[in-house]
Amino acid sequence: MEQFGGEVPGRLEDLVKLPGVGRKTAFVVLGNAFGRPGITVDTHFQRLVRRWKWTDETDPDKIEAAVGALFPKSDWTDLSHHVIWHGRRICHARKPACGACPDRPALPRPTARARRTRRRRRSC
Repeated sequence: MEQFGGEVPGRLEDLVKLPGVGRKTAFVVLGNAFGRPGITVDTHFQRLVRRWKWTDETDPDKIEAAVGALFPKSDWTDLSHHVIWHGRRICHARKPACGACPDRPALPRPTARARRTRRRRRSC
């Protein structure tokens, strides 16, 4: 209340100053409430982007940068939602439901340049 006058701040730098708000939560708020694209790196996102060989990074900030380089900024928020949903519902950590996998048709594909520069990813 005191710091932002009862308004939800619309900048990453301000959001992460709030108690309990980190980059992950801040990007969800920015993407959904303010229409500002961001990559939300949670445990599902981390696991899947490494499984699909989009990156070998383990640090969330580095994962964010590596995956962000593969997709247009305008796709980042939806990409995050799709990957996280896929990790929660289909591509589980210990037992992926590969038979039920729709081969991620809802996920945008990396640009042609990015496909040429990254290693082949394992199929689900």
